[in-house]
Amino acid sequence: MEEKAEDRVEEMKGAESPGLEELFLEIEDIITKMEDREVSLEQSFLLYEAGMKKLKQCNEKIDYVEKKMLALNSDGTTSEFE
Repeated sequence: MEEKAEDRVEEMKGAESPGLEELFLEIEDIITKMEDREVSLEQSFLLYEAGMKKLKQCNEKIDYVEKKMLALNSDGTTSEFE
């Protein structure tokens, strides 16, 4: 029995793992903080590091989805997209 796409998406969504939209909002918030002239150089480095970690999480989620994309065959079944 083939696994449904919805089930695969649910696997990706761990209780501890934020979704892409949430990660993008967090990255946007980090960028806004970095643009503040009151932020010290040390704080900027910490924000940069946090932003890079968020970007890595985004890349991992996107890679997961790309690898799990399904193609709909003419007979209505699905197979992994190649």
